[in-house]
Amino acid sequence: MKQAGRTIIMLAVLIVMFIPLIAAGQSPQGPNPAAESMSYRQARRALMTAMQYAGASQYGLTIHYHPVVPSSIRLTHDTLEFDGRNQKSDIAHFTIPLQEIGKLRASCKGLWMCSVEQAGKKTFLADFGNEKKTFFLMFGYDLAPKVKTCGMAQNHDECMKAADQFVAALNSLHTYALGPVAAEEDFHQQAMAWRALVSKPALPEAARVRRLMAEDALKNHKPEEALRYYEQGLDLCPMWPEGWFNAALVAGELGRYADAAEDMQNYLELVPNAKDAQAARDQMEMWKLKAGQSTAPAHSAGQPNK
Repeated sequence: MKQAGRTIIMLAVLIVMFIPLIAAGQSPQGPNPAAESMSYRQARRALMTAMQYAGASQYGLTIHYHPVVPSSIRLTHDTLEFDGRNQKSDIAHFTIPLQEIGKLRASCKGLWMCSVEQAGKKTFLADFGNEKKTFFLMFGYDLAPKVKTCGMAQNHDECMKAADQFVAALNSLHTYALGPVAAEEDFHQQAMAWRALVSKPALPEAARVRRLMAEDALKNHKPEEALRYYEQGLDLCPMWPEGWFNAALVAGELGRYADAAEDMQNYLELVPNAKDAQAARDQMEMWKLKAGQSTAPAHSAGQPNK
């Protein structure tokens, strides 16, 4: 009887512990990292990566079930735009309104197909003659022989990760698109005002914690995680020169040269007369060249210099 009583008590304790997790949609191991909010830079990078992988396959992207090969992928403050060729080699221009993502349905099925469907009579496309309201990104490798976007990709794991992050990236960019000013334009305006301040404000506590998390991630050889924390901190406090500098170093070590160059440019815009300004400019120019020449695989990042 005593044993049965202890068993009942243990079951009751477990139920009390797990009910909040179930109600919150979490597993006992914690929240799903993919559900965490993305920084602007992380969301932009994830969406562009997904589009580029889909564009590398003849059947990687379809508009209302018609294959389209995208090119010249562009991401503005409130739109995702690209030019694409159909099977007849006709070129059409596509515009995905990020501000209206609340009216769109984005979903991924088993990490092999992501779809975005726009409700109502609005259309992504004006040139194919018919109303095309849905586009699909095909990532699967167990589908028809011609649909092997990730199976044929040089970096299969990154391709599948892009598929996994596509919807979260799209929804995160929707949030940023609702802002009154594009992130880049707002940064330039804030930087000008920040440079004019005689006394610079201290780093906000929330950003300081992200800095500590990023430094801890680097000590544990987790550069991807470190970059995510740096970018989150920069979203909270864009006027953080050391944050841009360190994010640039980590992005460069990960082979994300375009991001690294852009981050270093922001660092130089905030502190153009820094002692290491010339070295930073030289490194930025090297990253720009590498961005146009290769897509180096990720590897372990070193410690920040600041």
